Amino acid sequence: MTSRLPEPPVADDPRTVAELRSALEAAEFTVERIESTLGTGELSTRTADVAVHALRLTDDAFATLARLFLLGIAVDRSRAERALGDGSVERLLALGLLGAAGREVRPTARLVPHGDYYLASDLAGESIAQSPADWVPGVQAPSVTLAKLALRVPVEAALDLGTGCGIQALLAAKHSDRVVATDVNPRALRFAAFNAALNDVQTIELRHGGVFEPVAGERFGLIVSNPPYVISPDSMHLYRDSGLPSDEICRRIVEQAPGFLTEGGFAHLLVSWAHTEEGDWSDPLRGWVRESGCDAWLLHYKSEDPLTHAANWLGPLASSDEDAHRAALDRWVGYLRGAGFEWIGYGAVVLRRRSGTGNWVRTDELPLDRLEAAAEHTLRVFAAADLLSELDDGRALIDETLVLVRTHRLEQELVVRDRGPEVESQTLELTDGLRFRAGLDRYAAALMRQLGSPRPLREALDHAGTELGLADRDRDRYSTAALEVVRRLLELGFLVRAP
Repeated sequence: MTSRLPEPPVADDPRTVAELRSALEAAEFTVERIESTLGTGELSTRTADVAVHALRLTDDAFATLARLFLLGIAVDRSRAERALGDGSVERLLALGLLGAAGREVRPTARLVPHGDYYLASDLAGESIAQSPADWVPGVQAPSVTLAKLALRVPVEAALDLGTGCGIQALLAAKHSDRVVATDVNPRALRFAAFNAALNDVQTIELRHGGVFEPVAGERFGLIVSNPPYVISPDSMHLYRDSGLPSDEICRRIVEQAPGFLTEGGFAHLLVSWAHTEEGDWSDPLRGWVRESGCDAWLLHYKSEDPLTHAANWLGPLASSDEDAHRAALDRWVGYLRGAGFEWIGYGAVVLRRRSGTGNWVRTDELPLDRLEAAAEHTLRVFAAADLLSELDDGRALIDETLVLVRTHRLEQELVVRDRGPEVESQTLELTDGLRFRAGLDRYAAALMRQLGSPRPLREALDHAGTELGLADRDRDRYSTAALEVVRRLLELGFLVRAP
């Protein structure tokens, strides 16, 4: 049984919306305060867990707001009035953010901080699986991934395809003159409108529709999309299920996105796709970006077999209805195996429109557990791929002036031998972006020390050879081997071309 959702709050009273934000800020209703008080950034909404969370709260304004908007607990009307300001409860009842329950008021939406923003979304009940199809989630793990991957450079227009509660549109509005945010779910657009008003962002235009239909004929300097990419036989939730077979929704978005990018514009698209055991995970994605007029960076997070894929997405159903859970597992696995799907891949496609020349495609693993804001790293990766595609041959790199980026860390593992501590291994790691890691032997490490400041690679190789005590007859062999290391470190974003 699915329950009927409360209507999303409206933002037709600017004064009340502004007072609400002021009250949230005054109560220090922040991510840091929530984590320090409740000890977690991922709160369970199961009844037993909510009771434990509530016991950690005291009796101040922060606690009242946390009970209402974080845990979804009704509070005494007078307590809500103290936390939100005189006369605020009646006005928030009118907006639809609160509902009356006798002498208490209850929340009709979840309202939580996320960085500089406050975001409203649907309340999470005991089981998301039992929620209606148009249920609107708040910020989830894929939302964070996309936010970290997206480029943050000034653009005239940005597009958020499948905006949900609007977090990607709000982030894009920081560096875009205007943002168009679309969704097939009208309730999502209403939440996005409320969140734009709550955060005093006035440059977002909301449009209803699927894929690129609402923006036909337009172009954007940035496109971001966290679409309903789950491959399944169901159409239970608009935020998760596209209703299209296989990975069709992701293929359409990736193939059509180039036609909506300005020259030099970027698209960051979360995707899921089917691939085989024998081929490489990137094979289907390469077909999607072929002859796109874009350079493409294909990123792979993980791949799952059909049963694991189904079990992960259907897990919430197990806690509410075991029989329905078993039936759904059988249905999903039968669908996936019947379609010949051996593996389901997860990752992202990053596109940059670059017409009139040969485009490149590269692939990398996406280490989600270490991911940081990747805008600068992405620019380095694309600049490196451009440079390498322009060189006539591999040895031409020796005449370039390169420098090691500041956002790196060198880790050394020492062992104690008879003669004292010795370096057993060395690892170079980026501290930004995808935080790639690369193992270095002593020959590569000597070269990296020479590239701490800008200098021609030929000169750096010469100095490193001297430091290593290489004979003249060994210098050419060292340079040849070192060039391959330099090329790879340049590709990964450890090295950049100096101005």
